[in-house]
Amino acid sequence: MKKHFLTAAAVLMSMYSYGQTKGTSTVNLGFSSTNSEIKGTSYLPIKDKNSQLRIGYGLFVSDNNKVGVDLLYNRSKSEYQGSENSREAEGYGLGVNYQHYFPIIKTFYAYAGAAGEYSQSKGKLNSTSEAYQNTNGYFGSLTANGGLTWFISKRWALETNLISVGAFYAKSEELQTITNDRFSNITKSFNISSAQTFNNLAFKVYLMF
Repeated sequence: MKKHFLTAAAVLMSMYSYGQTKGTSTVNLGFSSTNSEIKGTSYLPIKDKNSQLRIGYGLFVSDNNKVGVDLLYNRSKSEYQGSENSREAEGYGLGVNYQHYFPIIKTFYAYAGAAGEYSQSKGKLNSTSEAYQNTNGYFGSLTANGGLTWFISKRWALETNLISVGAFYAKSEELQTITNDRFSNITKSFNISSAQTFNNLAFKVYLMF
């Protein structure tokens, strides 16, 4: 009886671990969106909208351990108080990541991992004045993160990022096309953020094969 029970348990565990076995490949599509509003003096941005689309490939190099690479597309728009001006930017980037999966119950897993990303963007100020401004942006990050994954079936999984801790580097360069003046700004930070709030949605959909 004990032997039959152990055999049945092994079969059930194999059914629930098919998505995390060595040699499994994944193709993922991810999307995140952030919206913020700042109330301040004239000509400060009061509405910021940022969105990111990512397409990636991953490989389980061993059971429950996956490495991957992502291609990133970013788009942002800021609106200003007291004027009709707005700023728009779009950019591209590359990310690499590692994740380890911990079984919770049946097809639900928690994961912890690390990631590195780098991206560049170009933007412009839509202004009613003649002093139009063009900008270049550079962004890099090293983070540790965690979240939840639901392996829906043998081919599909849904994943959400819940927390991220890391170091961030951003540089912006601005050119006024009329005066030809150039400005630059560098920001370095270390922070902890939750990605699963109402204004900051982050998720990935995996196809496994």
